[in-house]
Amino acid sequence: MKIKNYILFFLCFILSSCLESDIKEIEDLKATIEKLKSDLENIDVDKEDVIILLDSLKSRLEDLKQQIELETDKSEEKVSPFLSSYDGTIWADSENYYSDFSDIKFSNSEYFISFFNIGVNASYCEGWKKGETIYDGVKWNIEITRDEENVFWINYDYYGFSEEIEYSITYKYEVIDGLLNFSSTDDQTFIFNPSERNYSRDFIDTGEIIELEGCTFY
Repeated sequence: MKIKNYILFFLCFILSSCLESDIKEIEDLKATIEKLKSDLENIDVDKEDVIILLDSLKSRLEDLKQQIELETDKSEEKVSPFLSSYDGTIWADSENYYSDFSDIKFSNSEYFISFFNIGVNASYCEGWKKGETIYDGVKWNIEITRDEENVFWINYDYYGFSEEIEYSITYKYEVIDGLLNFSSTDDQTFIFNPSERNYSRDFIDTGEIIELEGCTFY
């Protein structure tokens, strides 16, 4: 009985201490558990209950390892000040329903910006994510070059069907006094208002609705 109590105490100590262990230590503990299970074959105690406890602890350690890996991956992702502030907001040309400028939605997710282009005959939306994208053979690359609480710059490299950059544009967004000020290196400028439109398929006043990569109408 004393041996079993000692083992139980040792297991509890391992479980509490491993909460702050790194992944390598967890792997070492799992190896120790396997050795303890092997050593129990030569100890005259009720081995079945102890082995069940060891297997349970090993499973718990594996769960902790996966949790640590997940939290590590999340912590390594750079938090976006701008997207954190304006997650889920949509901006539009308040004076023109069928505008020359697409409505813009910011999201603190993989597809961090979406464009809703509302037209009489057809409307479409498209989302962008960081890095390289190839869609229907067309290639482009997105890089966030400035990211502050109210300032957000995006560099867009367009390759088309080739391996060489055909053109590059930097899109600049800045929220001032509740309005989204937009400019770009190809001489576009505009001021967007917070959108009050309903982006449901049933409410969009248009003909065909086309959804491209990374974006959907509600």
